[in-house]
Amino acid sequence: MSDPSDMEGVAAKAPHGIATVARSAGVSSRTLRHYEAVGLLPPTAIGDGGVRRYDDRALVRLQRILLLRERGLGLPAIRALLDEAPDDDAAVLATHVAWLERERDRLARQLAAVRTTVARLERGDALEPAGVFDGFAPLR
Repeated sequence: MSDPSDMEGVAAKAPHGIATVARSAGVSSRTLRHYEAVGLLPPTAIGDGGVRRYDDRALVRLQRILLLRERGLGLPAIRALLDEAPDDDAAVLATHVAWLERERDRLARQLAAVRTTVARLERGDALEPAGVFDGFAPLR
């Protein structure tokens, strides 16, 4: 794309360059290219020199990929989920919000349990198994 007007069109269609997206998401550009290679995250457009560019919808898809990776899913499972998922990004992300809130609550219970354990150890008090492991059981 050597025509400057073409580049303006690419930037308008896909305003986010790969370096910016990678830095903002805390991943490498290589990771984004790998996601492209396995069919998870195709760039919205490719500009001069092969620079990948992404639109807002791609950012949402990457957010979903990263959330599912945090949940321990592998890339093939993530791709299957994304391919099956409805096009309503807001509804799908709402399910992620609910999971994140449950996870936040679980981590808060873990933090409280560990703090209580430290305090009991410092005082020489006996430990209660239920209190020691609060928040450690996986959410059901």
